[in-house]
Formats: sequence, structure tokens, C-alpha cells
Amino acid sequence: MINRLNADDIASPYLDDRAHGAEYFNQIRRRLRWQLLVAYITPLLLLSAVFHYQYTITLRQEIETHLKSVAENKRNTVSLFLQERVANVKSAFHFESLPLLFSSKQLGRVLEDMQKESATFVDLGLFSPDGKLIAYAGPFTRLLGKDYSEESWFRQLMKQKKEYYISDVYLGFRHQPHFIVAARKLIDGEMWSLRASVDPKRFSEFVTSAILLKKGEALIANRKGELQTTTGDPEQREVLTWVPAKGVDTKVQEVKEKNTITYLKAYAWLTETDWTVVVRIPTEIAYAPIKRARMISIGVLTFAFALLFVFVQRRTRKIVWRLESADRAKEEMRSQLFNAAKLASVGEMATGIAHEINNPLAIIYEEAGLIKDSLDPEFGQEMSKKELEESLKNIVDATMRGRSITSKLLAFARKHDVEVEPTEVDPIINRVISIKQREFEVSGIAVEKRLAANLPKVLVNSNQMEQVLLNLLNNSSDAMETVTGTRRISVTTGQQAEDIFIAVQDTGCGVSAEQMEKIFFPFFTTKKVGKGTGLGLAISYGIVKAAGGRIEVSSEIGKGSTFVIFLPIAKEKRISSREPSTGRAEKSNDNGNRRL
Repeated sequence: MINRLNADDIASPYLDDRAHGAEYFNQIRRRLRWQLLVAYITPLLLLSAVFHYQYTITLRQEIETHLKSVAENKRNTVSLFLQERVANVKSAFHFESLPLLFSSKQLGRVLEDMQKESATFVDLGLFSPDGKLIAYAGPFTRLLGKDYSEESWFRQLMKQKKEYYISDVYLGFRHQPHFIVAARKLIDGEMWSLRASVDPKRFSEFVTSAILLKKGEALIANRKGELQTTTGDPEQREVLTWVPAKGVDTKVQEVKEKNTITYLKAYAWLTETDWTVVVRIPTEIAYAPIKRARMISIGVLTFAFALLFVFVQRRTRKIVWRLESADRAKEEMRSQLFNAAKLASVGEMATGIAHEINNPLAIIYEEAGLIKDSLDPEFGQEMSKKELEESLKNIVDATMRGRSITSKLLAFARKHDVEVEPTEVDPIINRVISIKQREFEVSGIAVEKRLAANLPKVLVNSNQMEQVLLNLLNNSSDAMETVTGTRRISVTTGQQAEDIFIAVQDTGCGVSAEQMEKIFFPFFTTKKVGKGTGLGLAISYGIVKAAGGRIEVSSEIGKGSTFVIFLPIAKEKRISSREPSTGRAEKSNDNGNRRL
């Protein structure tokens, strides 16, 4: 039965990553700062937004209600004014005084009485049933005798049901802006008319007075939007962009006039004529209280945000300082474990290394003895120059061989700064196998290397990866101590997707399912007492995980085990040892394991 697992499933979490650098903690500080700011500020923003929204709606309603009230009051005032003017004309046009009105002089006295009631009256005229002006009082005496039968106001007065009519502002025969208030009366079977002209300038002054709105204005417009409160040529008067249909209750609307200024307008229709009172004010002035409230809210929020930012800044610094202290302690412990594992590995290699060093030492001793004997006269043996040179050469070669062995051992055991860089895996494998080669030969273990050509580099620390491979080779060697058959270790490399893998396979005794669940735990070992520390695989897992890789294992009792290291392909030229690893261990589709 084959036991399979991914080291990530069981490994001790405190060995997962190496100590992190300043940039890592700066990232945590920034991320934590913004998370806290969002957590504190979001409720404040939501509360402020809801409050401002509700306050804005309420304030808008109050502004629009006030503008609507002003428009209705102004409509009532204008309606009363027009009703009084109609009453003035009707009171002058009664049956008993009709013969007197035929006289322009008498008509002038009636006009004087009407002007005492309202200075807006300009003149007064009496029209016969056929539309001729037969009597006139006012400044435009040339109008006397004019035929008004085709004038729109006269025709409208004659055909409508109401006995009075109020016209729009127009020029007429006098060629000056005015509007008329006319009344008709049936006398002896004939329809007579009395017409009074109203000065639009004075009427405009009356309409625009007492608005009680800063930069607000009151206007009168007809159905077409043409202003009736004009003192210039009616043909050149302003035309409003939009006017509601008559009969609609007082309405408030935002309207842009002439594509320049947006007004808040209130419309109120008159009952005496087809006119509407328009009270308008620029929206920037109408909604100025809302703008002030918004600026105050922004100021208060800015001050609150500043206080929150200072608080969060100090808080995050304190939290991250604690994290850095804990991380330094973790790195110190991990470094101690790593070096302990290295020293343990050196101890395990001591027998093989001692035997390897004894061979060149024996050569040196033997050659040195020959030279010494050749120099002793008692022996009578003199060495030729050629023999001496050969002996010295053997001494030098043996010395260099011993030096090479001790250099490799010291380089491996020395404490190195952890610095990762793009590295080829083949040289690392060759160096580690060369250290163990003599021991394997003595133990009768064959080593097979199946190294793929032209593999991309991986981002690792060479010394640490040597430690990982040495741990795996030591475990494989120990697993074959009791094996009587073929003893073989295979080291295979290759590329799988974005990873480079290194597989170490042996023909050892294998590992049981129960042991597989613990092999990556620190200080757990299946070796004899005094043979192992139980740190090798735990340290190896931490190193591989820190490099952004993963370890997968498969084993079968009596047939051997396979350890596969996956390392991500290097994508940067060089990374500081204090920077966090960018890779993440990932599980494979086959429950995180592969059998090679």
C-alpha cells in the first residue's frame, strides 16, 4: 500500500516561512492602517451621508415650499390688482352714463377718476358696435376714429362669454408697449365696448415689488412663455424655456434659461387671464444653505478623519512593532534549529569523512617517511630528483584532496546569511552527492542522476538547498541499512508547469501511514537513539516553503520512498534575504501528491 501526502497538510506552522523584511512589515502596516481606517470611517461616512441626504431633502422641500408660497402670494396680489382694474372699467361703463361717454371731455374726467384709483391707467376709449373708437381720453388723440374691428382683443372680447377681456402686452396703433382691460355692454340691442390701457412699466414695478427673496424676481408670462412685464418692444421680449399647462396647481421646477443659468422657478396661474406668475431665483442662490451645510459637514468630517488617521497610525505602529518582535524571535529560533540540524548532519557524516581524510593522510605519511629515510645516512638510500619530485607531488595531491574535503565540510557547516538568488539546481545536487559519494560507496549504495538539461533557475539560497538535499540523502541512506537487496538512490530533475522539481527516490524500507503523519514534526524520528535529531525534514520543509515551494511524499513499506521538491521558476534577478517569499505552497489535484 502506497502512503501519500503533501507536507503542507501536516508540517508545523512555525517553520512555514523565513523571517520577513522591512518591506513585508511596511506592507502589513499599510494594509492594517487602511483596514482600520475603513472600519472606523465607513460607519461615520454612512451616518454622515444619511444625515446629509435627509437634511438636503428637508431643506430642499423648505426652499421649494417657500418659493411656492411666494408665487401664490404674488398671484393673489396680481389677481386682486387685475380684478380691481376690471372693476374700475366696469364701474365707468354703466347705462346711465353712456351718453355722457360720447364726449371725450367727459371721458377724460372718468379717466382722471380711474387714475386716482390706479396710476397704471394710460388712456380710456369708447368703441361703437362696429369697432370704431368714437370717444377717447388720453395722450394719443390721433387714435380717435380708428377702426379696431380687426384687432385680436376686440374680436376676442366680442366672441367670448365673459364680459371683460385682458390682453397680452402688444404695440397696437400707438406703437408702444401696453395691454388693455376692456369690458362690453349690451345697450338697446347693440354691443358697446369700453377699453382702458395699462402702462406695462408701472405694472412691472407693481409685480416685482416686495419679493422678499435675495436676487429673486417675479415675472408674468402667457401660455407661450412670453413675458408680459416688459418695458421694451414686445417682439424682443424674453421667452421662457418652459411653462406648465394651465390648470396645474402651483408648480416648482428647475429650468435652464438660454443654456446659461439654471433657475428654481415657481409657477402660479391667474384666473382672470391666461397669465402665470413666475417667481424665479438662481439655483446656486436658492440652494446656498445646502451648500453651506455641505461645507460644514465636510469640514467636520475632515477634522474627524484627521483625528482617526492619527489614532490609527499610532495604533498600527504599535501592533506592527509587536509583530516584528515576534518575527525576530521566530527567525532566531528557526536559525538555531537550522544550524543544529546542520551540525547533526555533520556529525552523522563524521565516520565517512574521517575515512575519506585518512586516505590522503596515509599517503602524506608514507611519502614523508620515504623522504625522511632517504635523508638518513644509516639507511644508505638516496632518492633521485625524479623520485623526490614524484613523492612531493603525491604529498601535494593528497593535501589538496584533504583540503577539498574539509573545505566542503566547513562550507556546509558554516553559518551563512540567508540570501536568495536565481540558482541552477544541478550544481547543488552534484555538490551534495560529491560529499556523500564515498559514504555511499562504502555502504554499497548506487546513486543514479537523471538531471534534465537547460532547466530554468530557481530563486533559492544555495546553502539551504544543499542542507535540504543532504537531509533527504541521509534519510534515504539510513532507510536502506536493513535492506539486503538492491540499494539505490535516484535523483531526478525536471520542469512541471511553472515549477522545477527535484525527486529523491530510494529502495529503502518505506514509511508506514502512521509515521507519515508525523515525519515533518520537529524532533520526530524513526532512527535509533543517538542516530538522528528529528529536525532534518522539519527544517527542510521550512526552507522549501520559504522559497515558495512545496514537498510531496509517497512511500510503500518494503519498497522505498520518494520525496519530491517543487520550486517556482525564478522571475527576478535577485531578492534580499529579508524580503518575504512571494510563492505559496499549492496542493496538486491528486490529493497534493505525485509518484515519480
